Amino acid sequence: MSMKSFETQPVSALNMSHALKEFWRLPSLVVARFTLVSYIRSGWILGDIAIVWLLYAAFFLEFGGNVAYFFGTAGQGLSALAILGTIVMVQRAMSARVYLPLSRLTSRSAYIRGLVIATGVLRIPLYLMMMILGMGYHTHAPSWGIQGATVGNMLAGSVGLLANCIVISTLVVVFSTPIATRIARIALLAWFAAVLYSNTSPGPVASFLSISRLPLIPMTMCFNFGAAGSLDWTGLVALLIVLVYVLGLTRLGEYWLGRRDLILQ
Repeated sequence: MSMKSFETQPVSALNMSHALKEFWRLPSLVVARFTLVSYIRSGWILGDIAIVWLLYAAFFLEFGGNVAYFFGTAGQGLSALAILGTIVMVQRAMSARVYLPLSRLTSRSAYIRGLVIATGVLRIPLYLMMMILGMGYHTHAPSWGIQGATVGNMLAGSVGLLANCIVISTLVVVFSTPIATRIARIALLAWFAAVLYSNTSPGPVASFLSISRLPLIPMTMCFNFGAAGSLDWTGLVALLIVLVYVLGLTRLGEYWLGRRDLILQ
């Protein structure tokens, strides 16, 4: 090996180390780290853990179920937890203490991206806890784990479940006070009402409002990954649309917060 090769290897390693440090110090990642650390130190994380345990005790302790049952039940429970946990995290992060760091940031977009990353990343360990509890289920037979679980169907179901939970947590971040306007939150609630009415009521009005359920089709497909146990090209398209949802909502939150006064009223 030539002397030039010996010289370029340490330089490349140093450049890689410097690039990783710069990436780790990105404003959005710094905001995400501090948000998660603050949430954990405050003790609110214990509430999330307790809710996951209660979900397991209520739906899996006496009946382990199969793969479709696990993802169907866990998906709904963890989606509800994504709403509750994100509300608490955002309200803590958007208190009056945020005024000083916001004034120091060159762009408020980093704060929105940090909140989206923090709330989304938190979905992963909570889901893993639920999955470990579910896989640990056993009867007197003994029969361990989720019935019919394989690496393939568990991986597909996990991707779909986490994708939906991250979309929900991002939606809660963007439409929380003081990021979204009151009119925007009213519009979101009106859309929720239209979806619920069209899904539960017969008649021409409900049929007309069924168009409001179109944005939920990709998330429904992701929700069904666990039942199908596979991920085909239509599933990949659904995941791509869900990713667009996350990016679009994040950009919308950046736009809204950028237009607000620093006093955030």
